[in-house]
Amino acid sequence: MDADTDELLRLAFAQAPANLANVAITRMRAEVGGESSRGISYELLLPDGNVRTWLLDTVLPRLVDYLESIGAKLPRCGGVFLSVFSGDTLHFIHARDVIALLSGWSGLSSDELKRRYGPR
Repeated sequence: MDADTDELLRLAFAQAPANLANVAITRMRAEVGGESSRGISYELLLPDGNVRTWLLDTVLPRLVDYLESIGAKLPRCGGVFLSVFSGDTLHFIHARDVIALLSGWSGLSSDELKRRYGPR
């Protein structure tokens, strides 16, 4: 595992075996959402290499657009978590933590991310 992948996956607040993904994601939706709502899972399958480039070039624009479009406004990204598949493990990471990491990697603030990648 490269350093960028390790840095991302260290943000996980929970893990599960990937072969139990459906059950685990359903459980996380209930836990993250709380009593009055259900959390939203944004699922990713990490590539074997060039993780930082892939996250910044491919995932970040789409994730920001998605979050802003559903009303999970940056930087808090309320109720959204990423279900990140890496090998045989599923890692659950709050969207706010992924946005903070990618904001740091890109050098762009949350406001700049919204301007560049948010809905038009």
